[in-house]
Parts: sequence; structure tokens; C-alpha cells
Amino acid sequence: MYIYGVGNVVYQVEYAQTAGDFIKSYVNVTLFVLIANNSYWFIMKRPLLKSTLDGIKRSDDLAIVNELFRGKHERTVRKIKRILFIFYGFNLGNATFVYLPNRVDVLNNYAMTPCVGMGPLTSSPNREICMTLLFSQELTIMTVVLNYQALLLLLIAHTALLYEMLSEEIMTLNNFNRNEFFNNPATKEVLPRIIHRHSIILSVIDNLKALYSVPIGVNFGTNAICISLFFYLPLQEWLQFMPILVYCFLVFFLYCFLCQRLSNAAEVFELAVYACGWENFTFNQRRAVYVMLRQAQKPVEILAADIIPVNISTFATTLQAMFKFVTVVKF
Repeated sequence: MYIYGVGNVVYQVEYAQTAGDFIKSYVNVTLFVLIANNSYWFIMKRPLLKSTLDGIKRSDDLAIVNELFRGKHERTVRKIKRILFIFYGFNLGNATFVYLPNRVDVLNNYAMTPCVGMGPLTSSPNREICMTLLFSQELTIMTVVLNYQALLLLLIAHTALLYEMLSEEIMTLNNFNRNEFFNNPATKEVLPRIIHRHSIILSVIDNLKALYSVPIGVNFGTNAICISLFFYLPLQEWLQFMPILVYCFLVFFLYCFLCQRLSNAAEVFELAVYACGWENFTFNQRRAVYVMLRQAQKPVEILAADIIPVNISTFATTLQAMFKFVTVVKF
């Protein structure tokens, strides 16, 4: 509130003069909204988050019971780790070499009045105290925001992995000796486990929607506004704001990419349920598969603010709309 809230208000009232000054200040306002949104989420959603993590852990333990799928599980988890490392690497690299040096410099106001009421900042110890406050604030921001986004990416990517493994396992029910058995004997053991895992995954997805619907909507709006505002800045001023632009674009893309992957994995599971060889099951087993198929036919998608589906199509149309808006307004 002191560094970003008071700093932005004082800058806009007393120092901002040109349109570029206000635009740079509004970028900081979007950061303030993003920080407040993520911090509120960590505090208020902790019980539901723990319940969701427990459900994912149970489903994950059941997924690796079958030795045939442990190799795929390990390989896919490594890919998810690479995505998270790339996310952290890009943002931490930009923050270390570009963002923090500009933010902590008390002589560079960064379109925000640093340490209001603490002047003059050119003399000691005011300068050192202000630098300490700024560094502590930015370090806190990086910890909260990056861990929030990384956790979301991890949960969505890992849920998609659970769907993929469930699809492959249910397809193994086609593999039995039809000359020796009329009905597949493996279904008695395997099918209840698959149904149980599917119910856990559906519960996890419901929790993800409850956890992230409103925060994703807020983050989508702030990211879109932030990206659009950058096109109004002169090129020479892009460098100090470049870490923010990279962060907004990277998060925006990963949201849409991974949510699209989750939707695709759910569609693959739907086809796998229909093609699992149910015609070779007993009557009760067929009925159980029919119920599971009806559940699998419901579309799985994460909605931003319970309105906008988060997928690659949304990513493309949003970028197109931002480009049209900027082109019309600026030129």
C-alpha cells in the first residue's frame, strides 16, 4: 500500500504531465492489482488448495500403481518441470538484470514516487532506507506472483497428465484373449480403479475452477491492459519495462496453452471410454462405463471469471483484438 498505492497516487497527482507518464503509471497500477489479487488468493484459498493437492496426490499414487505407465509418468513430469524452470528462468533473469536495478534505484522513479515523505533521497540514511524498502517490496512481489503462477501451471499440467494416463490405462481393457474368454476378466479389478480415479479428477477440476476462476479473470484483464499499454510507450522506454511485458505475455500464453492441453486430454479420455471394448463387459460393467462416458462427455475447460474459456483460441483472438485496438487508437 505504501510503495505502490501511495507512490502511484502521488506520482499521478504531482509529477505526471504527458500521456506517456500516465501510461507508465497505469502499468504500475495493473501491477498493484495483480499483487493484491494473488496475495488475497494465497490467504483466502489455502484450505481449498490443500484439499485439491490431496486429491491430486491420491490420483497420482493410483496412476503409478501399474508399472506399464510409470515410465510415461516420469517423462511427462520431467517435461512439466522444464516448463516451470523456463518460466522461473525467464522471469528471474529479467528481474535480476533489468527489473530490480531500475526499481531499486531511488533516482529512477519508474513512473512511481519512491518512498513518499522520506526525502531527500540523495542523502544518507534516507537513500539506504528507501532502497531497502524497495528491494524488500520487489522481492516479496516476485515471491508471491511467481509462485502463484507456477503453482497454477503445475496443477493444470499435472491434471492433464492424469487424464492422459487414465486414457491409456482404460484402453488396455481391449487386450485379452477373446478365444479363451467371452468377457474381459481384467475389468473386475481394473474398471473400479479407473472409475475411482476419474471421480477424483473430476473433483480436482471442480476445485480448480473454484480456486482460479475469479483470479484468472482478474489476471487476464490486467495482463491484457498491461500488454496494450506498452504499445503506447516509445521504444527507448521499453527496456526498463521489458520484464513486465515478458512476464505478462509468458503467463498469458502458458495459461492458454496448458488449459488447452487439459481440454484436449479430457476429449481423448472421452474417446478412450467409448473405445475401451465395453461390448466385452458384463451388464453391470457396461452400465458403469455408460455413466462414466456421460460424465466424460461434459466439456472440461477453465473459465476466466466464469465467462471466458481459457484456451489457445482465446489467446489468439485476444491478441488480435489488442492489435486492432492499438492500431485504431494510436495510428
